[in-house]
Amino acid sequence: MAQKFICFLSWLFSLYPVEKQVIDPTQKLLNGMRVTSKCRYNASIRIRRQSQFSFFATTILSLGLILVPLLQNSDIKLAFQSKVLNMLQIFLAVAVLVYSVINATARYETRAEALNECGDKIKDLIRNLRRELAESSKSGVTVDLTKYNQSYDNVSTDAENHARVDFLFATLEMKEDYRYTGITRLYLYLKGTVLSITPYTIPTLMLLSEILFITDMLSITKIFTPYLAPA
Repeated sequence: MAQKFICFLSWLFSLYPVEKQVIDPTQKLLNGMRVTSKCRYNASIRIRRQSQFSFFATTILSLGLILVPLLQNSDIKLAFQSKVLNMLQIFLAVAVLVYSVINATARYETRAEALNECGDKIKDLIRNLRRELAESSKSGVTVDLTKYNQSYDNVSTDAENHARVDFLFATLEMKEDYRYTGITRLYLYLKGTVLSITPYTIPTLMLLSEILFITDMLSITKIFTPYLAPA
């Protein structure tokens, strides 16, 4: 009973050794390449998601920029004066312009493709090394690890480095190599989630503000109305 309780506490607070201990240099190299390739794939997916969300945010902001003057020219009674609506149009126009420039300079698609390609190249190195290891076990010829280390270094520098959040999720996904359990695993997962959604905070607030402003303008809600509508 006491042994089970100790095992439970070890699981709950993740008291086990986190990283699997490996002495063999070949296996160390293989594990390092596996982790790096996983991180690069995670980074590629993360950047692609940012690209898709940026496109979505720019589209919605642009549609709002078109919708406001259309509503002004209609016979619908609006809660805001023309000066306030003109101010919103100018703000949306500047926001779309600045956000589009930021997205263009970020080069999301190019970076994501480079990271994915880097992960593929590392996977090829892993397959080649494993094939040579299988052949060397039969022929007795020693595998040249220096060559693979050099190739690994060259491939790793072909693309930008992955972010901390990419490594964090890689360690949580690779359960055979990293053992996080209980509260520690939950904490790391929540930490990774917060780090992942942080880049979406400002665009989401901009989209929410635009939607609320338009619904206020149509008298559906009254969030900004007390501050922007005439008394």
